[in-house]
Amino acid sequence: MKPRDHSFHYAAARARYEAWWQGGRLDRPPVTLYVERPGAWRGPRSHHATLHERWMDPEFQVESAVAGLEASPALGDSVPCWMPNVGPDLTSTLFGAELVFGESTSWCQHTLPDTADLERFIATPPDFANPYWRTIETMIALAADRFARRFYVALPDLHGSFDMLAGLRGPENLCLDIVDAPDLVRRASLHAARAYVEAYRRLYAQLTALGQPSTTWCSYLHEGTAYIPSCDFWCLVSREIGEELIIPSIEMEMAPLERSIFHLDGPQALQHVDTMLRLPGLNAVQWVAGAGHGPAAAWLDLYRQCRGAGKAVQVLADDADDALAVLRALGPEGVWLTVCSPFRNAGLATEFLDEVHALSA
Repeated sequence: MKPRDHSFHYAAARARYEAWWQGGRLDRPPVTLYVERPGAWRGPRSHHATLHERWMDPEFQVESAVAGLEASPALGDSVPCWMPNVGPDLTSTLFGAELVFGESTSWCQHTLPDTADLERFIATPPDFANPYWRTIETMIALAADRFARRFYVALPDLHGSFDMLAGLRGPENLCLDIVDAPDLVRRASLHAARAYVEAYRRLYAQLTALGQPSTTWCSYLHEGTAYIPSCDFWCLVSREIGEELIIPSIEMEMAPLERSIFHLDGPQALQHVDTMLRLPGLNAVQWVAGAGHGPAAAWLDLYRQCRGAGKAVQVLADDADDALAVLRALGPEGVWLTVCSPFRNAGLATEFLDEVHALSA
């Protein structure tokens, strides 16, 4: 019997993702996996004086991306892509936030010290000429040129309205604002949501002008508007506040999207599951259990709840055995398997893909 070709093929992967978005499957579910890179790192070495310089250097970031992608086999439905990135608070920089860079992430300095400053925020248009946004746009253009259609450029990480406000005010202050000035917070959240939509549309237009499909850090595929609605902040508030205050901004942020997968992050977010599942137009759910709360097979009831509501699921499995256990329990319909632990080599990865095919027959 001729062995299966498990190399990434765009047309096949796109078709599998499209069936998954609709809650179905083709020959097997989409599978994202990673393989350990053999040998020493062959990319550029940083000689930057500061972390800020390293993060904000488009040439260095893109050359590092090329080296990494060239050393990583693209197997299954793992989209060979790179996401231009200055950290999760990019949208907060549209309103004057400065980023502080760590080794592997960044955070923003709060720029709205008082509740009354939300009025100033509401009166301020987003600044797409700020250095962080310009750096992202430069990275996209440079990556598209260097990738030469061998790889894809992913949409950057965009935090929505309440996460944006939490970055600008601080999450504790925003919680107090909700109690002290709920109408002001509502107005601010809708202004933030409008800025988020404008940010998304600008980036989507830049990427589609380059002939790119939609993908981002969780590497789905869609030839049209698609993204990841989310709200990490709502872990701090009640279900009632989530329904009354946060959902309207999330719905505004989802309005431009043909496809959407909600990023549900951590056990504290579970009180909002029913609210999330009622979002009109939501296609799928990505559940992130967090450190110490796995494996994925421990959350079968949650996956079944999502599937019962007509939503597809992305399963973030600890390893191959965990992924196969979930597949056996749920079946292949509406399931996207992501194996978070890298395989030691491509041979083990292809054996896993063969087993997924067999279980999907």
